Amino acid sequence: MKSKLLLPKVATYLIGCGVILMMLGYALSGFSADRYRTSYDDRHWYNVVGFYIDD
Repeated sequence: MKSKLLLPKVATYLIGCGVILMMLGYALSGFSADRYRTSYDDRHWYNVVGFYIDD
């Protein structure tokens, strides 16, 4: 098998396994989206760069 054809096949398997592992981890966590949700204002981009608007 040529290495030119092997690389896309390996990449496809790695991406596929990653997606399956993410779905499995999400299922094992009890489908709780609240565990992954953070406060939107705390993670907003203007709080990261320190850009504040005064009205």
